[in-house]
Amino acid sequence: MTVERRTIGDLPLIGRADELKRIMDAARTYGGMAVQAAPGVGRTRLLTEAVRSLVHLGWHPHRVVTVMPTGTGFVPVESDRALAAALAEAHSGRRTVVVIDDAQWLADSTIELLARRIGSKDLFILLSVSAGRRRTPVLDGLWKDGLVDRIDLEPLTPEQSRSLMESMLRRDDEIVDSAALFAVTALSAGNLVVLRDLVTTAVERQALTVSSRVWRLTSPLPVSAGLADVVRDHLAEVVALADYATATEIADALDIVALAGSLAFGAAAAVIDPRLIEELESVGVLTVRTEHNVDRVTFATPITAQVRTEDMATLRRRRLSLTVADALDASTDGLGPRERVTAALLRIHAGVALDAQTAVEAARLSWRFVPPETTLELASAAAAAGGGFDAQLILATAESQLGLTESAQQRLDELLRGSDNDIRRATAVRACTDNMVLRLADPTRALALNSSTELAIVDPGVRSQLRAQRGLMMHAIGDTAGALALLEPLMDDLEGATLISASFAVAAGATVVGRLSAAFSALARVQPGPDNPAATVLDLTRCFTIACAGNFEEASALARYRYDEAVEQFSPLQQAWFGWARGGVLLSQGHATDAIRWCSEAYTLAGTLGQRSMEPMVACDLVRALALAGRAEEASAVIEAADLDNPASPALFGARGTRLAALGWAAAARGDVDRARELLIASAEAHAAIDHHLPALFSYVDAARCGAAAAVLAPVHHLAGLIEGDLVRTEVRMVEVLASPLGSDSAVSEQAVAERAVSVAASAEKHGLDLHAAEMYFHARNLLVRSNPRAAATAGRQGHVLTERCGHPSTPLLRGTRDPALTTRERQIATLAASGLSNRDIADAVVLSIRTVETHLNRIFGKLGISTRAELTSLRGSLLD
Repeated sequence: MTVERRTIGDLPLIGRADELKRIMDAARTYGGMAVQAAPGVGRTRLLTEAVRSLVHLGWHPHRVVTVMPTGTGFVPVESDRALAAALAEAHSGRRTVVVIDDAQWLADSTIELLARRIGSKDLFILLSVSAGRRRTPVLDGLWKDGLVDRIDLEPLTPEQSRSLMESMLRRDDEIVDSAALFAVTALSAGNLVVLRDLVTTAVERQALTVSSRVWRLTSPLPVSAGLADVVRDHLAEVVALADYATATEIADALDIVALAGSLAFGAAAAVIDPRLIEELESVGVLTVRTEHNVDRVTFATPITAQVRTEDMATLRRRRLSLTVADALDASTDGLGPRERVTAALLRIHAGVALDAQTAVEAARLSWRFVPPETTLELASAAAAAGGGFDAQLILATAESQLGLTESAQQRLDELLRGSDNDIRRATAVRACTDNMVLRLADPTRALALNSSTELAIVDPGVRSQLRAQRGLMMHAIGDTAGALALLEPLMDDLEGATLISASFAVAAGATVVGRLSAAFSALARVQPGPDNPAATVLDLTRCFTIACAGNFEEASALARYRYDEAVEQFSPLQQAWFGWARGGVLLSQGHATDAIRWCSEAYTLAGTLGQRSMEPMVACDLVRALALAGRAEEASAVIEAADLDNPASPALFGARGTRLAALGWAAAARGDVDRARELLIASAEAHAAIDHHLPALFSYVDAARCGAAAAVLAPVHHLAGLIEGDLVRTEVRMVEVLASPLGSDSAVSEQAVAERAVSVAASAEKHGLDLHAAEMYFHARNLLVRSNPRAAATAGRQGHVLTERCGHPSTPLLRGTRDPALTTRERQIATLAASGLSNRDIADAVVLSIRTVETHLNRIFGKLGISTRAELTSLRGSLLD
């Protein structure tokens, strides 16, 4: 796959609509417009689009390119000639737009020539001015005199940068991994030129590749020779124009900041003259930001740091690394965990051996600040320094995070064999069994190891820890009731990592059993720090439990927060976990299209990282999302790739029932609703067999949505008595409505059933179950279409609004539903009325009588089930546009 290396003018104009409008307005009211911005921010792109628009209106373009003055003097002959030619054309009566690049270097004679003509009727000047560089004061005078207007162009926002990157890469249904988006966005810092070059170079050098429709970074972002030269030229210009320091002093300052990445101001001032920091900040090279009440010095454009670091000679790098490390260690200004990690890394890169305690501490602290590869580097240094058990444990954890699960397991096995006391033996067993269950999908081996070690432990407290770990594995293999019976009596006696593991097992187990209050109580027992990897599993469970309680907004917010945090820390495993969590929440709500995006990324990451337990479970959610979106062939492809139709597939954490549910929805997407009902009922029974009451109920509800409501009503009522929460009551009522007998022999009227369906829909919508709500509204519409067409239209309209919110999914209850059949004329009139026009204005616009417009509106209101213009306005963007 390649990405065309496009010119700036060929890139989409993103986030500059207001500025473009100002330029076009200025062409009617001013003699010119000055656009000022830092180099690369997008002045050229904006002016290119402005010139295109002006040319379309009949203007003739001319371009004048200036150059920076040199030490030998500056003779602006070419600029003068080019400008004179442009002015001559304007003087001949042709409307002429003159674009002047880097206008800050215009000579006084050229500006005087310009000032005499600016404001002429047929002349419009576009000045591109680089911020942070010396300018001829006459340019500012043009603005002061009101001859030109001025735009100060800001860098692209992170959201705009991400949109631009996606527009360069995405084809069809492809997505761009958030870690790749974040890396490019962070390194480009809103600079359009840098972003374009990073993306195209990364694709050309296969650092950014697409697999399973997901674009991912497979290696660090490379910098092209051309971009590196641009950075070097800019820095050379800064040095040439510097007032305060020598070239050597500036080079040292830049390299020190490049090596550190970010320095607390106190530490920076210990090795760089503060006046030089101020000088470099004033010209836009460095910036000082306040983070957590600490002023930090860093590069305004991070790409500069990467170029400086790559250009640095080995001996110079080592010398300056030690200089920065010493400054960090000696600083009292905001020295925290990040600074200790940075200092340790710099000493390693300088070739200095760390003592074991410093290395182990840095490795342990590093989870929160650096990618797993760097933690692996620190842990390796700790092991080499004699860090022993602690270093090896961190090494194994880092390997597991990176997908090196077999290597991690071998290390943990060796660690277990070498453990010389009960505490270390229990710690090693916990790490071993976690890796076996969560990554290797081998709970049988994990349970056997835990049980045999438990028998050999003498210390009763340590033995309780292993007993708790055994409960986690019992939950993993499906004995959730047994796990809860074992763990809950132990909770008050546990602490530390064992309490975290037990809280996870109890919360997850209690949730699937339906005891939500017990799940929340278990989660409240422990709050591990953000730098503790164990916080991941607890917050994953918290997302699941909160969603099952019906608070999808809170669950989604937590998943997104932890996901963004993982992306910023370059932690692909946590990115996968919380991307999956967010996808799962969206799937529960029925937002199939959005769920596909999140689950696709998580599925790709899980496979890349070798997460054998996670990968098939994410695949199940991805299949369901694809099926709900009507993408049956793609769902089948994932089923085959993940081997989901294999009865011998691992059944951890109730995966058999989850797998059958995915297969059921895939069958429904293919149109085989009978097979879908069969599989969904089998899914419910598989969950119920291991006391997973909540998933069992959800699968029975799904079967009801596929036409089996009467058959599943009895088990649904049974399960409802075992499960806490209002969400369950809404789901049960949905099944009751779908199971209601209808016809001439029924004592219940269609009107009554329809009213109950609308009530259930409103309750589902309140919880955030948008798809279920839409299905209930359409069920009500179908019941009312003959007896009460207007009420049927009202229910259908509400259903359409919700299906649009869900991305227009396809389910058995939604098939055959279509937008209200407005004619072309009715849609035109409805749109005009929704925009606020009166009947008279509409009549004039469409050349009809006012009475005819009123007739059309009455018919439109009836079809849409509304009675006011305000309701019609609320439908803009859904049923009308």
